[in-house]
This record gives sequence, structure tokens and C-alpha cells, in this order.
Amino acid sequence: MSKSVEDVLPLTPLQQGMVFHALLGEQTDVYTVQTVLRLAGPVDAERLHRAVVALVRRHSVLRVSFRTQASGQFVGVVRRTVEVPWRVVEDPADFRAFLDAERAEPFDLGRPPLARFTLVRLGDEHALVISSHHLLWDGWSAPVLVRELFALYGNEDLPPVRPFRDYLTWLSKQDTAAASAAWSEALADLDGPTLVGSSTGAGLPRRTEFTLSVASTAALTRFARERGLTLNSVVQSAWALVLASLTGRDDVVFGATVSGRHPDVPGVESVVGLLINTVPTRVRLRPAETLVELATRVQREQAALLDHQHLGLADIQRAAGQSPLFDTLLVFESYPGADLADSPLSGVEVRDATHYPLALLVVPGETVTLRFDHDPARFDSAAVAGVAERVQDVLGRFVATPDLPVARLRPLTDAEYASVVTAPNATTHPVPATTLAELLAAQASRTPNATAVVFEGVGTTYAELDARASELAGRLAGRGVGPGHVVGVRMDRSLDLVVALLGVVKAGAAYLPLDPS
Repeated sequence: MSKSVEDVLPLTPLQQGMVFHALLGEQTDVYTVQTVLRLAGPVDAERLHRAVVALVRRHSVLRVSFRTQASGQFVGVVRRTVEVPWRVVEDPADFRAFLDAERAEPFDLGRPPLARFTLVRLGDEHALVISSHHLLWDGWSAPVLVRELFALYGNEDLPPVRPFRDYLTWLSKQDTAAASAAWSEALADLDGPTLVGSSTGAGLPRRTEFTLSVASTAALTRFARERGLTLNSVVQSAWALVLASLTGRDDVVFGATVSGRHPDVPGVESVVGLLINTVPTRVRLRPAETLVELATRVQREQAALLDHQHLGLADIQRAAGQSPLFDTLLVFESYPGADLADSPLSGVEVRDATHYPLALLVVPGETVTLRFDHDPARFDSAAVAGVAERVQDVLGRFVATPDLPVARLRPLTDAEYASVVTAPNATTHPVPATTLAELLAAQASRTPNATAVVFEGVGTTYAELDARASELAGRLAGRGVGPGHVVGVRMDRSLDLVVALLGVVKAGAAYLPLDPS
């Protein structure tokens, strides 16, 4: 090992996939994460710079780069020392444009560190802009890093680092054969993938946010608690129902991001790194099952797979015999926040993305936030707004009508139902208080010689049609046919078929057409 190299790390399954997308994929690398820390009050730029350097020195995963081995596998290479990119920017004319430009600057995965730090002065305030590749750390790690950064800024002592390699060691000891068997069983008899997009665009996805009201959030949280459900299980069930309406399927699969922080790893809550994984969530919809029964079953089925969530998506897809399984992603943000009461932090903004054409990030709190990352080539703003309205509508149904059977859940929002169903079918016309037999007799009286029916060039007048139908009605009545009876009619298309149907009606009975074949 080179003196400049501290360690060589195997990659988690998710890292393998992300490096593939970044190095070999045809898509734009969308995995640059931008974290903006708003700082109130005066900031000592030099001291903050030293804290950033100390943080990178403290965590080996912040000094990692990625390369391809001769076998074709990707590995992480940890450098002993790196030059930390740091700069100070004074009052940019357009802060949002500055952030966009900074985030658009790509990383070379072979040149560590894969993170940049910029202190931006904004009048009397500051913002520390951290641009990093998602390969380095996950959402759970971010509060850990921020908390440690401000501790170093304040010259506080920190406990020893719980290394990321501890997690990798645990991961290497897991039973992949048992996990493959469990996923194979969970995805058995799946008749195809659940796809909402035909392709993805070439640029960064767009993000659109929607927020549930305080009252709606409280009602949803109370419903989940009273039914013994996690909020995540309710959201997963609702998302499955929305996907079913988008795709016309009753057996849907979508991706779910799981934390990967297994309690068997000592100190896993303080490990910094990319521990998350993406696994499929399969939901089979049963028409007679109520909404609350659906959510309960989804929670039970997902709990049965908890010990197998370490398996990589590529291995899961091989076990299922299908690739891909889905092209939508659901992320339920469930990691703890940082306790930053004594820090200069006054606000946080995080911007990230995935390569999926439609991803939903659910952020719980006093109000639930729904963040949609969407490929604009497949979903424009109006389409995303429609999906968001559907999600909110279905979540509301769980609270208002938990015992409603799935089959009776209307797949459209009120506005969509009005435009697609109600308006086009608003064709009501007053119907006279009469019968078909009376209408035929009246028409025969008004225009007896007008042609009533034509078949293969041969026609009959209204007078003839009414007479023949009346004659048949008399013969049927003579055989006891009348109101309350059903007469089978087995005839090919012809003039006689029309006479037969009208004759039955004139007798006061109902006709039942029978297929001659």
C-alpha cells in the first residue's frame, strides 16, 4: 500500500451502483449534495476553516476517492492527507445563482476529497455551503457531521470516531444466501415491473414541495398511532395506491430507502458514511381489503424483511429474476436531527437528487412535507401537482374512511373526477313518461310509410314493423308471456331480430339476447 494511502475500503451495494452511474452510466451524475448552513452573528472564518480541516482529518470517509480494480469492482481509497477545498465569497450578487453554479460543478471521483466548503458573507449573516458527493455520507450522517463541526469550532473535545469500516465488517458477515431467498419469496409471481417513465432526462431533476396542514398532519399522526401503525407504513400504502392509479396495476413495486443502521453494529448511530440502501417494496392490492387492513399488512410484510435489507438491489433483482423492478423511489426521513441549540446555526437547506424519474421524500414534523424530485422530461409541474394532490387525497381517506374497501377508493382526485367523468357524461336529457312499444306505435301512426329498418339492402316501414311486432306479441301472450317474464332471443343479425326484440317488449316481457355461436 502506498504511503499516501491509509486504507482501501470495499463498497456497499448502493455505493457500487452509484459509482457505476457516476463513472460508466450515460446519465448526468445527479449525486452532488448541497448543504447550506445559515449562520447568525459574527463568524471567525479562520477558526471555521480550521474546524473544517479537523473534521476531514477526523473522518477517513471524508478523504476517500473511488477507482476500478482489475476485476471490475469499485473500491474506496482513503488518503492519509488531503487538501480541503475552502474559500470565502463576499456578498454574491445573486445567491441562488451562486448556489446553482456551485452545485453544478462536478466531482472527479478519483481526486479526494469529494467535498467543497465555501463561506459566503451575506451582509450581516453568513452561509457555509458544503457541496459533497452523496457517496461520502447519508442523511443520518449529516447531523453528526454538523454537530461535530461546531464542536470543533468551539474547541470542544470529541469522543473517538466510530469508523465506517466497522459497518463494512458487519456487512461482510451477513448471510446473503438467506437474504436472496427471502427476497425471492417476497417477489415471487410478480408479473412485471412498475414503471411510470419511459426514459429519464439528461439533466438534474427538479424539486417541487407540498405541505400538509397542521390539522391534517395531526390527524394522520393520530390515526397511525391509534391503529398501531408507523407513519411510514401509511405513506407506503398510500403511495402504492397512487402508483396503481398511475399504472393500472394491482401489484405494484417501488423503491424504498432504508437506513442500513442495524442495531448489531456497536455505536452505529454515530457512524459517518453511506449506510443507506435502496430495496423494493411490493404491495399487492386486494379489492375487499379495507384501507387500514392494507396498511397493517404492508407494515407486517415489510417487518418480515428487516433482517434482509442489507442485500444490494442488483442481487435482489437477480433473485426476483427481473430488472428493473421499479422506477419510482419513496424516502421517509426518519433520522434524528442534531441538537444545535448552542451553535450559531440559524437555518439549514439541503439539495440532493436521485436518478429515478419520480422520487417522493416525506419529511415528518408539525407539518408533513412532500418533496417530489422529478425528471422534467417525464413529469412537468402540472403532472407533479396532480400526483401530489392524489397522494394527499389518499392519505386523507385513510384518516376519514379507514374501513373503506380498496375497491371503492376512487383513483382520481375530486378535480380529476369532475373533468374526466362528470363533465363528459353530463348528457342527461328529459325522457318522456312512455314505453318503447308506445313510441313505436306513435311513430307508425305519424309516418307509416317511412323506412324504419334496413338490413343488407332490404327495408321495412314503420307500419310494417309495428304490425309484425304486434303479431308476435299476440302469439307470445297466447303462450302466457307477460310482465315479469324473460324471453331468450337466439337469432343472427337481421330484420327478424328487430321484430323479435320489439315483439317481446310489446308483450310486456324482457328479452335476453343469446349468442348463436
